Amino acid sequence: MRVANRTECHAATRLQQIRGTVIIARARREFQKRLPMTRARLLRLVFLTVAALVVAVLPRSARSEGSEPGGSTVMVVTAKLVEIPSKPPPDDLYDYAYVMRYQVIGGPLDKQSIFVAHYKPLQPRAKIKDKMKEYVGGKLRVFSQGDVHRLKLSSDLKAIWKGALIDEFNATDRKSVRYWCLEADPA
Repeated sequence: MRVANRTECHAATRLQQIRGTVIIARARREFQKRLPMTRARLLRLVFLTVAALVVAVLPRSARSEGSEPGGSTVMVVTAKLVEIPSKPPPDDLYDYAYVMRYQVIGGPLDKQSIFVAHYKPLQPRAKIKDKMKEYVGGKLRVFSQGDVHRLKLSSDLKAIWKGALIDEFNATDRKSVRYWCLEADPA
């Protein structure tokens, strides 16, 4: 049995320390190579999270008047109700939206004929209290042909309304945009 002397033990311990330091230094360099990418990812993640929270918390009325989160445009026009193609069905049968034709007399679509979908047009706008309350508003009580209305419109009907749509103009005009009426007030 060989007994190591003090110098040999000291040399062996020192060699192990050097090897350990080299391994630690190598691991530290590898970690630092990955660190900038990790910081960038972390910053991007924090930024996106804060942006999503701001959009989610910000009330709908405080957002831009010109656009909605889904990318649709919102506009306010004054228009004359030109045509109600037939009598809408009773409201107690099912939930539906009914398309009417307007002639714009003021606003961004001035002098154009537009098609506007109204949710349950037999009910006054202020009396609608169901799931569509968020998307239907205003002070209009009755839709009568020839009346002038101030309308707040959204161009993204399909994102707002997924239910039954009664559109009697579809047979003659499929290409025109159908707007969703967010608010209807007497002009």
